Amino acid sequence: MPIPCCSGKRIGQKHLFPWYNEDYFHKEGYFRRERIPIFTVLLVDDEPLVLEGLTFMIDWESHGFRICGEACDGEEALNRIQELNPDLVVLDISMPVMDGLQLIEHCTKALNVPSRFIVLSGHDDFAFAQKALTCGVLDYWLKPIDVEEINATLGKLGKEWSHPNEEEAVSTHTLSTAWTVPDADDPLFAAEDSLLLAIQAGDLSVIDEAAGRLCSQVGLSFKGDREASKAFLSNVLLELIWKVMEGEMTNPAPDDEHTLSLPVLPNRPERWPDILASFARETMKQLTRQKAMTGPVGEAARIIRERYCEPLQLQAVAKMLHFQPAYLGQLFKKQTGMSFLDYVHRTRIEASRRLLRRTDLKIADVARTVGYADPEQFAAKFKQWMDMPPSQYKNG
Repeated sequence: MPIPCCSGKRIGQKHLFPWYNEDYFHKEGYFRRERIPIFTVLLVDDEPLVLEGLTFMIDWESHGFRICGEACDGEEALNRIQELNPDLVVLDISMPVMDGLQLIEHCTKALNVPSRFIVLSGHDDFAFAQKALTCGVLDYWLKPIDVEEINATLGKLGKEWSHPNEEEAVSTHTLSTAWTVPDADDPLFAAEDSLLLAIQAGDLSVIDEAAGRLCSQVGLSFKGDREASKAFLSNVLLELIWKVMEGEMTNPAPDDEHTLSLPVLPNRPERWPDILASFARETMKQLTRQKAMTGPVGEAARIIRERYCEPLQLQAVAKMLHFQPAYLGQLFKKQTGMSFLDYVHRTRIEASRRLLRRTDLKIADVARTVGYADPEQFAAKFKQWMDMPPSQYKNG
């Protein structure tokens, strides 16, 4: 017996399909799909198993979506986007030929395509995660696939896209959404500082409490603006990564169990306190491990972090520690993976990020505050480390 067609079209004549009962199929909803908006989806990933999982594990059609195509690399995806004009593109970050972030930038800036994007990635590289925060995306799904979270996102998008005139109509979500810098005495900064102090003190119970208080205060300070709140907390997570990076005295192996992976906040604010607290606890463990490290390189790094705004030179620091400059420089490079001068620049850029995010200081003033007499040198170093100029970072 033939299998009933449920594509939304009327199926044949009764003498060809004797089992066909029009009343039954209409009642059971076979043709109801004609009245439901269907949004097309292009899946892009260089792993066939991931594409298969997304296809069969997610109930796309129940949320008003239909997979219209697949691609295995950035170049193929670009051609498919131009050919199919999908409403939604779900794509991996790390792909051959053209990575996902380059693809998004090209589509949105050069081609001005109307497609929306969701990033799917298991990439824990800090530079990739940092750059992802500057791209306009609807959401960021982490591998392995979380079916519950994906279905929740699709359900929300399906409802919003089906009713574009309602108040909650969807708009492209930029994870690095700019916010108006709150006043210096805003409780938001006190809540952030409390979390940092709790991490440095190594008090787990205080960390959990401080993370919850910060998430609550973010909602109050940004008056419930989820995008601004999410952007602010994402930057807090980046600050914690930098706290670990600035104190790291050894080059971790690729499979180092202590390596931190930057979490990406989901669109559900109720999950933020647990994610922030969990990451803060991992940060505390890393910093505790680093405190146990001793030696001349650790002392040199401490001097840099305490006096980065001064014109530091390797020769002067080596003299303080009673070491030959050449030997200290070689030892520093071996243990940290970067030169003494690069460590100075990285520490200054980390400090400048905080000033750019928290204050309305002009970029030239920020440059002088962190130790750069020449604002152009500061801008060049900031772009080298952050992959964007300080003006872009400041303005979101």
